[in-house]
Amino acid sequence: MNKLGHVIRKVRKEDREEIAAVLTAAFGQKDEAELVKQLWTQNAVKFERLAEVGGAVIGYCAFSPITCKPSLDGLLLGLGPLAVAPDHQRQGVGAALVEEGLKVCRENKARLIAVLGDPDYYARFGFEPAAEKKMTWAGFDAGDAFRIIIGDPGLSDESDAEDIRVIHYHPAFDIVS
Repeated sequence: MNKLGHVIRKVRKEDREEIAAVLTAAFGQKDEAELVKQLWTQNAVKFERLAEVGGAVIGYCAFSPITCKPSLDGLLLGLGPLAVAPDHQRQGVGAALVEEGLKVCRENKARLIAVLGDPDYYARFGFEPAAEKKMTWAGFDAGDAFRIIIGDPGLSDESDAEDIRVIHYHPAFDIVS
């Protein structure tokens, strides 16, 4: 248990029902829970962590493979969804999930991690506007809300002045686009 009173751990199959409930409560709809169920069904979650207090799931974070064009080799991941039960929000649970997830990504030598979310929130973890690295999301122009962390310093050097890389999340994300 950490100083905030919750435990961050790997997800087990028996956690899935509680995770779906947290996703639905956090987003106020079932789309994100359905998204994660699709990712599970298609074995498309590379890393996932949950937060719990007293054995009850209170938060969830997933990382799934992404692709880009022009293509890149290596482990490319998208963070999302990140969810914390409403009565546990603004207590550091989401930040702890992101930090632990990023640690796992780095340990596994992720070359690129992308996220679509609040620019101020994700900047504190080292996410930079994707546009600054000549990358964009295939979904729509999300401006500074589409952010990346480059885990491979050589990737910055690979950027061709003319090429903009277009990043695609797993097709299951079309549910919530």
